[in-house]
Amino acid sequence: MSRSVCAPEITAFAGLAASVPARVSPRVAFETPTSKPLFFDSMLDSLPHQIAAIDHAGTIVYVNAAWIAFGRVNGMGDDFEWLGVSYVNVCAIHGESADFQIRATGEGIRRVIAGESDAFEAEYPCHGPTERRWFMMRIARLTYPGSRLCVVSHINITARKIAEEAMEALSVTDSLTGLANRRRLDVFLADEWRRALRQRTLLSLIVFDADNFKLLNDTAGHAAGDTCLQAIGKILIQFTKRPTDLAARFGGEEFVVVLADTKVDDALVVANLIRDAVYGLNLRFGDGRRLTVSAGVSCLRPDRDGTGACLVEQADQALYRAKRNGRNRVERSEDADRGDRHAANPRTLKEAFQ
Repeated sequence: MSRSVCAPEITAFAGLAASVPARVSPRVAFETPTSKPLFFDSMLDSLPHQIAAIDHAGTIVYVNAAWIAFGRVNGMGDDFEWLGVSYVNVCAIHGESADFQIRATGEGIRRVIAGESDAFEAEYPCHGPTERRWFMMRIARLTYPGSRLCVVSHINITARKIAEEAMEALSVTDSLTGLANRRRLDVFLADEWRRALRQRTLLSLIVFDADNFKLLNDTAGHAAGDTCLQAIGKILIQFTKRPTDLAARFGGEEFVVVLADTKVDDALVVANLIRDAVYGLNLRFGDGRRLTVSAGVSCLRPDRDGTGACLVEQADQALYRAKRNGRNRVERSEDADRGDRHAANPRTLKEAFQ
């Protein structure tokens, strides 16, 4: 039976199973507020949501069929006894974690049980070995007169989360090339700047610009120009395989490649390999001119006074020199850090393409 890496509300029950007294598998440990308990059970069992009732001490006193089934597919045996398991203790144990979200969830549950709040809800991931899943946990006080019970439900929100992820991906992706867009680049570069600052590592950046691109559009048309930009994008993706590297469309015919933990000399090699690859496409303008790119390379060891914009500015200056010096070439920033001081495991070129 498969196991999932789930939120503490589910996974920690297994560790408490040994302490639960054995009983003859009733799913309800309190008198139901109806004269038709079978109807009551059948109604809740028909719901796809996992539902449990807990008493004023946080102990589970009822679970529906969906709750039992979810436990079964997550490693709980068919004879696992849910009644008597302390839902509150499970959350309290995990509330000692440094994870703020887990602590906040435990506190929200405690407030509802204590009568300080009517309801609380929180979303959490529950990914299995072959699929990703998300759930919403909601706890609310039972409104039945005189009851001190609370109802806990776990609702599968996977479809919604996947749709949200897809929308988020679209919002940070350039629709023409499939590369990261400017918004994604700004966030990524800021994150990598802070990470390199903490680890005292180098951060390199390359700005590419398609040479004579306006002429290309004027002579061959915008459709041909788009084809060229897409071809450049595919090449850039090949050289940014690691999670700490990023290829982005900066705007128009400009592109940026961020290379974490990479010396300037290695970044120069990468830039020239990309330049050669674009040249090797042998894409021609209307007048027979070949598509080429120029590039500027910068490299810094981040400090607290700077930002990723410093890298972009230095790379831009180097790019302008490449343009002035004839195009289809790579230039290095005059202020680039060569990485001779305190380098912490700089990335090798071999690692760049793995």
